[in-house]
Amino acid sequence: MFDDRVDVAVLVGMPTGADLATALARVDRAALNGFELVEVAKAITRQVAHYQAELLATVAEIAYCPPGNETSPAQRTDHPAEYAADEIRLALTLTRRAADTLMGDAYTLVERLPAVYQALRSGQVDLARARVLDQETAALPEPVARQMVDLILPAAGELTTGQLRIRLRRLVIEADPSAAAVRQRQALAQRRVEHGLDTDGTATLAGYHLPPDRAATAAARIDTLATAAKQAGDTRTLDELRADLYLDILNGIPTDTTPAPTSQGGVELVVPLAALAGLCQQPGQIKGWGPVLAEIAAKLADQQRERPWRYTVVNEHGVVVGHGRLRRRPPAGMAALVRARDRTCRAPGCRTPAHRADLDHTTAWQDGGPTTAANLGVLCRHCHGYKHSDGVTLTQPTPGTFQWTTRLGHTYTTTPEPP
Repeated sequence: MFDDRVDVAVLVGMPTGADLATALARVDRAALNGFELVEVAKAITRQVAHYQAELLATVAEIAYCPPGNETSPAQRTDHPAEYAADEIRLALTLTRRAADTLMGDAYTLVERLPAVYQALRSGQVDLARARVLDQETAALPEPVARQMVDLILPAAGELTTGQLRIRLRRLVIEADPSAAAVRQRQALAQRRVEHGLDTDGTATLAGYHLPPDRAATAAARIDTLATAAKQAGDTRTLDELRADLYLDILNGIPTDTTPAPTSQGGVELVVPLAALAGLCQQPGQIKGWGPVLAEIAAKLADQQRERPWRYTVVNEHGVVVGHGRLRRRPPAGMAALVRARDRTCRAPGCRTPAHRADLDHTTAWQDGGPTTAANLGVLCRHCHGYKHSDGVTLTQPTPGTFQWTTRLGHTYTTTPEPP
């Protein structure tokens, strides 16, 4: 609580601005327990976002100021000054790139996407999320960009930047598949490989603007080879194996492990049947990667026609209720069902793909928890360990919905991923 015994709970509903700043200035952290300190941290984050919005609004206003000095009247021009960013660069001791970025954010959020600016000012989103909203709608006409923002803003504050980027990317593809295809073809013309030394003496070798279907199958092949090597007794970690195999393949060095023909680089897709048939342009999704154009999903499916197919059935709410292989006699596939339903680790904000995560009994088997889909969930190794740490509890009120209570008493809920 505050030093004058005002309950910290008042911070939760307090609007950002002068009153919240005053309240936060009176907080005595030494008098707070862990639960209360988390509430203070959340309030500070909202207030920081408010100040970020105020800075951007001020920077945007500076761009329209004519030349003058400390005695000049408060005049504005009808267009921004060409070197406005340099005024900011010198005043705030920024690099030219940092000043240009700040000025660009100011224009985008104050003038192009005013709803995002207001969300930032009220603390609904922070600057990192605001930038994602800008980047993922940058290629859209301004009216369409604002429509996309209006659709996703209510949920934006509850999503990590990665989750927000994936969900917005799907909305953008759905809004205008043809325009998305044109943007992709233009970007493919800029595909390249970059390399260089890192600060720790290692090196980076990476490809950019690659065709997503070919990149996904290449990554899946490396993953399959690494897993096979690990199963054969290789002592390297999977990450080390993937990196070493990546270089071996590029350098023409034969790999020691050859996976079975049915497992060479398969990619799991979630895609509407109508899109595969060419009857609609709804985007598909590459497991672990995110949404892609319908034509890319169809191409990937065609490339894998000789491998075992999988089906996923969803109910009217988009929740996965069935999953299996399209074979004459499909197996029970409970683990496959749970992984298809959960898609990623079920800890809040974690996006580790299901195929790289553990299958966990929500209520432990030794405590009477049954081995059923309603008591199983996907957790990555880190979050699995976190679940079993002191003070943390996890329940699954309904299949696919997970409720976490942290060691400091805060509760967070993850719901099934959108189809």
